[in-house]
Amino acid sequence: MSELQQKNKTDQTENLKLNIMEMDKPITKHSIRTRVWQHFERNGISSFPRPVYGRIPNFKGCEDAAAKLSSIDAYNNCKNIEVNPDKPQEGARVLALENNKNLYVPVPRLKEGLLKHISLPKDSNVRLKQLVSRKGIEENGTIISIEDEVHIDFLVLGSVAVSKQGYRIGKGRGYADLEYAILREMGALDENTVIVTNVHDSQVFDTLPNELFQAYDVPVDYILTPTEVIEVASRLQRPPGIIWKLLSQRRVNLMPVLQQLKERHDRKGKDTTLKEVDTDVETNDAEGPRRRIVWRKRRRSLGKTSESQAEGDTGENAKPNGVPRRRRYYHRRRLPLGEERPNENGESASERPPQEGSVLKNRVPHQRLYRRNRLPIDFSLMISNIEKTVRVRELKNALNEKGIKPNVITWRGYRGVCYLHYTKPSPKTDTLLEPRQVDSVIEILQNMKIRPDLENQLSVKVMDRISRIETTDVTAV
Repeated sequence: MSELQQKNKTDQTENLKLNIMEMDKPITKHSIRTRVWQHFERNGISSFPRPVYGRIPNFKGCEDAAAKLSSIDAYNNCKNIEVNPDKPQEGARVLALENNKNLYVPVPRLKEGLLKHISLPKDSNVRLKQLVSRKGIEENGTIISIEDEVHIDFLVLGSVAVSKQGYRIGKGRGYADLEYAILREMGALDENTVIVTNVHDSQVFDTLPNELFQAYDVPVDYILTPTEVIEVASRLQRPPGIIWKLLSQRRVNLMPVLQQLKERHDRKGKDTTLKEVDTDVETNDAEGPRRRIVWRKRRRSLGKTSESQAEGDTGENAKPNGVPRRRRYYHRRRLPLGEERPNENGESASERPPQEGSVLKNRVPHQRLYRRNRLPIDFSLMISNIEKTVRVRELKNALNEKGIKPNVITWRGYRGVCYLHYTKPSPKTDTLLEPRQVDSVIEILQNMKIRPDLENQLSVKVMDRISRIETTDVTAV
């Protein structure tokens, strides 16, 4: 490391430490996170995604920090490695695949399982960086549940702040600590598993207050930065597993993995009593400050300033600092059907002679040029349990093949639901078409697969009759 790099590293670290020492007492995890996030944004350290508030911050040089994994013997000797899905750990995920490791990535927020196993594709044209991205993990990863046997030899975590003593502060949601505890309960982790974090130099502190850390906090053994590898001198005590009394029922309900573990422990007679207060660990610390948007009036250039403004006129048309007066728009009141608006001479449209060449010459007043035929909705169905990888085009094709094509689709695929609206056939367009029966459509939908590779069974529910106004935000079929 050159002298200039060493000096820049020292300056950035000392400035951050000085800010933390000047913080109002008492110091909390959230206050340390906030200072780190502010330091990143103000000094141009952060990279995409931005802003870094509420995140494991990505930083310039994260790939250099991840490359230092090769200098650790425990990494070179391990077979199974788990790496967090955050952006700063992307380089570590790529390196693990390049070194033929069995790569495991936690499922975000543990909503659809525990881990995903990522393996090298048969297609050599696939870029590893795309494979280990959020989208690549979601599409190509194999789900690992608590019933599967796996052992993690090496664990890479993201951090917001870390001390040379091994204490680690995450983004405040508690997911990394929960993932470790669940894996420890499964036997997938033990005391011999090496834990590493890769961070920017300015995120490393000589010490952090010991009283901030609890029994559920996961410490680290190594700290990797773009400039150095720091080995913790004495290993801190690790969580033995899930501490149920710190979890609320709501948190358990949100994570199927926790529900399964709790049921398993209950059958064995273990104590899984939850806390009564419905709050999560450090929930208030999770969110950082939001960006404040300030709207400012743009100053008018001097070349466009009127003489009265330039000379300091104090009349009603003058504005301070050359700021133009806000433009106002006046809308004409819509007249009742059949009533005509007179012109300046008091003549109505019917009394004025039509102009030559006008496309509106033979037009009836207030007659719409285009009118869409809208039929009343006969019945609507809510389809739920749709996987997030399904696209609306795939649903349309599947419905067309089954002969139950709706007139309108309200797509909410990101929520796993959509709404199908069927209308009564028009006697003018097709007199032989019979109305669709609700029961027959439901029967077809319940036995239908949108894609052959999907396992989820669709759930169908008949909705109350709704008006056309309520279906304005739809995708027409």
